[in-house]
Formats: sequence, C-alpha cells, structure tokens
Amino acid sequence: MQCQFCKAQVPNGSTKCPQCGTVLPASPRITAGDFGASFSNATTIWKDNLGDLVLLTLVFCLVAWVPIANAGFIAGYTRSLMKVFRGQGKAAVGDIFNAWDCFGNLLVYLVLYLVAVVLLSFIPFLGTLAVLALYFVAAPGMLAVIDKRLSAIDAFKWSLATIQKDAVNWLLAILVGGILGSAGAIALGIGIIITIPWGQLLLISQYEARKAD
Repeated sequence: MQCQFCKAQVPNGSTKCPQCGTVLPASPRITAGDFGASFSNATTIWKDNLGDLVLLTLVFCLVAWVPIANAGFIAGYTRSLMKVFRGQGKAAVGDIFNAWDCFGNLLVYLVLYLVAVVLLSFIPFLGTLAVLALYFVAAPGMLAVIDKRLSAIDAFKWSLATIQKDAVNWLLAILVGGILGSAGAIALGIGIIITIPWGQLLLISQYEARKAD
C-alpha cells in the first residue's frame, strides 16, 4: 500500500510508514456476510480518493465506447479500483490501459453473457426476469476474470458458487451498487463520473469480503 502523507510504498498491514514515521490508518476490515461493513468500507475509500477516482472514471468513460477494446479498458478500470481498495496505491489513468493479460477471457465472458441475454429476451415476460437473474449470477464472475484471470467457464462456476453461499449480500451489493453508479447520471448527468466508482467499489468490497470468508 501507499503512505497517504509521503507517498512511499509501505508493506500491506503496516501501522507506521518506515520512511516518514507517520502512523497509518488501519486497512478496512472485510467481514463476510456483513453488507453494512462492505458499504462502509467502499464509501470511506471512495471519499478518501475521490479526486483520483473522478479523473480515472472520466477517462474511462471517454474510451469505454470503443468496441471490443473496451473489454480491456473495463479490466484496467476495475483493477485500478481494486488496487485502491486494497491500499496498494493511487488510481492512475494509465491503469486503464494495462490489463490486457485477461482481455481474451473477459471478452469471451462478456460475449457469452450478451448472447444469453439476447436469447432470453425473446421469451415474453419470463425472459426479462431471467435476464435479471443472469446478471445477478454473472456479476461476481466478471470480477474474478479480471482479478484471477479465470477462464469464462471457470469464472461462471465460481460466480454461481459464490452467489449460493452469500446470495442476500451479493444481491444488496449489486442492487445498491447499480443505484449508486447511475445516480449521477439521473441527478447531474456528468455526475456519473463521481458515482460510478462508488458503486463499483461496493461490488469490490463484497468481492473482497467473499474472499475473506
């Protein structure tokens, strides 16, 4: 992680910066099965890094429309947020363009998801419910592809198992994260660059909580 005062790199878990001697704030406690803790951790980290996150998200929104390549940009953006959440450094615009090692797996995962959505959309009424359920089941797997470089099939299996173990908290994280992420667009338009990272950090917080289980 990084000392927030002198910006020196500090080993994870350190309570004092070895360079400037500043007492460091404790890393966020990740508690499996506690949505309140996940929300609090995500909100604190979002507020403490808001300036960097806004710039990161602005650049991401400018490049995310590029077809196919946007899978790599999504991976880079998500990894940057994971880095911040884990106390491994500040969000940097360059992070968006440095996650090509999982590009192929993530592209396959997203394509399979989109194909399934299109097929389900042809089913009246129940198809809409099935699409929502599919998104709920698939969301954690996308984080696993980006973080662990899992294949599309392995990521979906992991995602399904993860949802089964903690369905309520994942449902809350996905719903509230989606509301937070879209709130800026509804209220202020450009405000989306402020709220998107908040919603994504909530999903990452839930992901980290699952890892700690």
